[in-house]
Amino acid sequence: MLITIILVSVWSLLMLYAASAEYKYYQSVKTLEPELWQQLGAPRFLKVPMVFVSKKGLALLNSTENETVRANAKKHRQAGILFLSYVGLVLVSAIVFFKLA
Repeated sequence: MLITIILVSVWSLLMLYAASAEYKYYQSVKTLEPELWQQLGAPRFLKVPMVFVSKKGLALLNSTENETVRANAKKHRQAGILFLSYVGLVLVSAIVFFKLA
C-alpha cells in the first residue's frame, strides 16, 4: 500500500510539473511573441496543444529568437521526457515484477 501511495504521489508531482511547464511555454509564446501566436492561428482551449505539435507550428516555433520562449520550450520538453520516462519505468518494473512473481 505504501509503495502505491509513493508511486502515485511521484506520478502526480511529475504530471503537475509537466502541466505547469506546458502552460508557461504556451503563455510565453502568447505574450512575448504575439505575431508568432497570430501566425499559429491564435488557438484556444483544446486546439492549443495540437498547434504546438503540428509540422507548421514546430517550424514557426523553432524560428523564434526570444530567449525566454526558447528556455520555456526546453523546460517543456524536459518535463515531458521526465514524465514519460517515469511512466515507462514504472510499467517496465511492474511487468518484470509480475513475470518473476
